[in-house]
Amino acid sequence: MLSLLLAAGGLGAQTPPQFPPGTLSQLQVAQPAVDLTSPVTASAEFDPPVVGAGKKTFYRVTLDATESSFAWPAKIPVPAGLQFGVPAHGQLTQMQGPKYRPLTAFAYEVQTTATGHFTVPGFSVDVAGQTVAIPAAELEVVAVNSNLPPARRLVLETSATNLFPGQPFLIRVLLPAGPSNEIEVLREIQLSGNGLMIDKTASRQAIEATSINGQLRQAYISELRVTPLTAGPLTIAAQGFTAGREITGPISIRGQVSIPGGPARYVLLTSDPVSIQVRPLPVESEPKGFTGAIGRFYCDPPNLSADRMRVGEPVQLKLTFHGEGELAKLVPPVAPRSREWQIIADPPPATSFTLIPLTDEVRTTPAIPFSYFDPLTAKYVDLTTPPIPVTVVGDGLPVQLPAADEGAATTAPLKLSGLAPGPGKTAVSLKPLQLHGWFVAVQLVPVIGFLALWRWDRRRRFLEAHPDLVRRRQARRALRREKRHLQRAVAGGDTAAFQQHAAAALRIAVAPHYPANPQALVGGDVLQQLTETERNGEPGEIVRHIFAAADRQFALTAPAPADWLALHDRVLALLCRLEAKL
Repeated sequence: MLSLLLAAGGLGAQTPPQFPPGTLSQLQVAQPAVDLTSPVTASAEFDPPVVGAGKKTFYRVTLDATESSFAWPAKIPVPAGLQFGVPAHGQLTQMQGPKYRPLTAFAYEVQTTATGHFTVPGFSVDVAGQTVAIPAAELEVVAVNSNLPPARRLVLETSATNLFPGQPFLIRVLLPAGPSNEIEVLREIQLSGNGLMIDKTASRQAIEATSINGQLRQAYISELRVTPLTAGPLTIAAQGFTAGREITGPISIRGQVSIPGGPARYVLLTSDPVSIQVRPLPVESEPKGFTGAIGRFYCDPPNLSADRMRVGEPVQLKLTFHGEGELAKLVPPVAPRSREWQIIADPPPATSFTLIPLTDEVRTTPAIPFSYFDPLTAKYVDLTTPPIPVTVVGDGLPVQLPAADEGAATTAPLKLSGLAPGPGKTAVSLKPLQLHGWFVAVQLVPVIGFLALWRWDRRRRFLEAHPDLVRRRQARRALRREKRHLQRAVAGGDTAAFQQHAAAALRIAVAPHYPANPQALVGGDVLQQLTETERNGEPGEIVRHIFAAADRQFALTAPAPADWLALHDRVLALLCRLEAKL
């Protein structure tokens, strides 16, 4: 039995020289350039080229170009009798002389359905403006023959298939040894599957004997720690390039194995998919203080730096966790809120708190809630830190109080100061003004005032642009006033007042139509606002009589008496018709 531990680049003859990490010597080494100008070449083959009917093989195409420099066709020419699956693709850099050379590979899993000779014809791909011809590849499918070697592929193993989000588990990617017990390592290992987080700092490489399909075989093993992030069914598959003896990073070798020499032949290999089920965490029973910790954890008794302190004096509370799970990624408990304590959580990953008492009435430290989820029992476990008894003294007093001396003189007892000479300001309630119901209404008063002022200014501007509306409104108001005077003149039997107010009312009713001052109008102006029928009828006669009577007051002889009060109803009807035109 042989057990070795090889450093990075220990067996790779073409690997550049390595230096201790973190040293400045790495910056002084000229890195090889990347060759992107040489002509691009391509190769295509079936692996293996001869298979039995109903067996699987792989169709691989490799190009020494970057994957981003060309677009791979969605469909390639496939002969009848072969079923091509979804291609896997990957990229790496290889050393060719003093320069790096990119390499991109595509691998199709092919299912054979009939015997015969099959050929995938060649086709071309545009690589950065250069047409690259993909050569044809041939496959021979014969009758079932157990002596034919199976297609090389990776083996994917998981430590668990029924998980919870945030629960880490191990994935092992295995490359079994060849027929001559030759071992090749893998490079550029990738996992396909959404919602997975891979911890590359916790990866491990080993070459050792392991059970594969019930047989103990030597294999290269890459162990990865993976954490699912979403709930639901997940399908995981692995892929990687064979790299010969280009070992990068520490590796443990156990057993007698043969590592081939010479330049590495980079072949893209894939594994069969593995399905896992990620169950959601129970939300309805999630306790207080759960920060996402999944596993099995234990907490030592809390360590308080001092159990006697002054008000405002900080003390340190340290918590120590251990158990089964990702302790390096454990999220510490969240600092609770308390009126008696100021609690400051120390920066992660420290699981400690700074406690500052705010009053001398506290007797214990606050409880710090914390819980984790146990995936084995599918239940939450409470790890709340219990309160610790403490003694807090008032501000200005020593923490260590002196012992009482029975022989010492008795000091004067403490007493309160005298009362104030008069009462201070009184208040109906200690409730803040902002919490009263009328406070909101007071805040709305400026808004309401602003809106009212805006409406008033808008109305003022409108009336300035339409003065006829102002004149009509004033005329209607004055006309209603003259109607009231007519009513009082009829009630008092005052014929002169009736004549005077009837003429004034007629002038006011027609003044906005000219426009003119009502005092400047005469009977003819009023008649102009009547229809021809009204001018020749009774309304016109009433207007002429009223203005004739009004004009006779300037005559030398007194007017003939008439029964003017009997015309009251007809005058009001005429005024109503004129008012309707305003």
